[in-house]
Amino acid sequence: MDALKARRPVPQSLNGLSGLHALRREPDQFAMVENFVRFAKDDDPAFLRHAFSRICGRDPTSAERLGMEFDLRRGVLKRRDVVKRIVAIARRDGKTAYWDTLLPEDDDDTHDLPDASNANITPSGLLVNPDGQAMLVLVRELENVGWMIAPDLLCQPLQINDGNWTVQSGWLLTGPKRSMTEGDWLLDLDIIQPQTARLDIEIVANSGLDFLQVMTLVGSFSGTVCVAIKREHRFIELRVRIHERSPEDRWLRPRNISMRRVS
Repeated sequence: MDALKARRPVPQSLNGLSGLHALRREPDQFAMVENFVRFAKDDDPAFLRHAFSRICGRDPTSAERLGMEFDLRRGVLKRRDVVKRIVAIARRDGKTAYWDTLLPEDDDDTHDLPDASNANITPSGLLVNPDGQAMLVLVRELENVGWMIAPDLLCQPLQINDGNWTVQSGWLLTGPKRSMTEGDWLLDLDIIQPQTARLDIEIVANSGLDFLQVMTLVGSFSGTVCVAIKREHRFIELRVRIHERSPEDRWLRPRNISMRRVS
């Protein structure tokens, strides 16, 4: 019935041809989660293109595709969560979109997790995470809120385009140039960027005289590295430097850059 109601006139150029039916059906505004989850089970890029095409009426941007594909590959997100995110993107774009599931509510395992950034601030300005670890949050993206950036962190002028930072070659972040308790610290990184884009991560002390950790990241990265801070290491500073990029690759999405003390 929907197809009959949506019937459109036959183009004049086709009037003389027989056997043609000018019936069309408008794209669904309803995303049935199970249908999308089962599509191309072993091909996440194809799944993303299909979901964006059906729900948003367009292909995903490079940043959207890379970020979601990266999380799917690592198992951080399930396809069910991705469908809901795409519905939210469609609504942000001004389209009417809904989602639902055929499963009973008890079987729907996509419950929202508490925000991992919830913490208490100590007088020293550090955070204490739920596990009781001292923590220094430099950059963190909070869903549906924006970015939390440490106040003593210098950075390029923040320009956000399509949910990503617009970046230029050179230093992106430097700071906080503060003394920290000696011991082993973990540097947690969760960064989305184009596949061939490079950026340098450095942790230095004593105004850059001592290098505690140096690495170059190519493409998206999520992981943890250990940094040993000794008593003689003062004015700890993290530096993020952007390499030269093509115009279409001048974006970055830092979802988490933080340090936590483990011993």
